[in-house]
Amino acid sequence: MKSDIFRISASLAAATVTALTPSSCGKGKPVATPEAVTHSELVGRWDGEQKCGSPIVRLRDDYTFSSKDFPVEWDGPVPDTQVTRRSSDGKWHGVNKDPGLPPYLALSFKNHNDIQILQFFLEHGELQMDGTVRADGGDPYPYPCHYKRTSVDPEA
Repeated sequence: MKSDIFRISASLAAATVTALTPSSCGKGKPVATPEAVTHSELVGRWDGEQKCGSPIVRLRDDYTFSSKDFPVEWDGPVPDTQVTRRSSDGKWHGVNKDPGLPPYLALSFKNHNDIQILQFFLEHGELQMDGTVRADGGDPYPYPCHYKRTSVDPEA
């Protein structure tokens, strides 16, 4: 059951990334996705863009993570718009072989019934993660947030 939830979430995330990435990463250019990601490429400190509140995700070698100001929900481009952020820890795993989907990262937050999926993509040959959050209800408004690995040391 839990793996079905991962796949449904990943499928929705892949559809969102496919629909949003060309407009958020350039003028209709196809986005390159890696065929696979390795554990050593993922462990470290990942910083989100300043425009999305500069969140930080620290992926550790033992498959635990901690996050600071990680955006998990957005109510859309309305007056008094709100982004729900989470500073928490939990477990992570990278998924390479989910049929029909590019590699992605699954974050499972401790003490929350929540899983966040981040798709991997390549920009100028550099591995990045897309943490775009969609607004609930109505049209699917994106709140784009891309992450770059800024250090191989998660505690840096």
